Amino acid sequence: MNAVEAADLIRLHARHPVGRVAEDASEDVLGRVELLTPTCGDRLALRVVRVDGGLSLRWTGRGCELSQGSASMLVEELDGLDAEELAGRVGALLTSMSLRVADPVLGDEAALLAVAANPVRSVCATLAWRALRDALAQAGPS
Repeated sequence: MNAVEAADLIRLHARHPVGRVAEDASEDVLGRVELLTPTCGDRLALRVVRVDGGLSLRWTGRGCELSQGSASMLVEELDGLDAEELAGRVGALLTSMSLRVADPVLGDEAALLAVAANPVRSVCATLAWRALRDALAQAGPS
């Protein structure tokens, strides 16, 4: 995927977000983490919720197109996976972003690598992924 296609995909997700759902008191929340990017003010709250015996990912937030599009991509690619699979995909993305090399396990979220060369933008691109990593740690083994 070239840089233009990557930007288009991120923009599409930012404009039509997947998994952006307001919190509901009836949710069986296993982990919830809210992160803030101090340099630009992006804020994202990610929840790992038990639904019908499986795991579902939900988020709310505000911020730049990149942080919001990345959160949407995360949910589209990972919703429904078990905790071990989620941790593996999060690790693959975060490692890929730091090394600037795509892991073959990545799906469309590999588009985020287009911004990996800019450390400030990488913080926005990984905000939801870091929140999921922390929410999984909070949830413990499922």
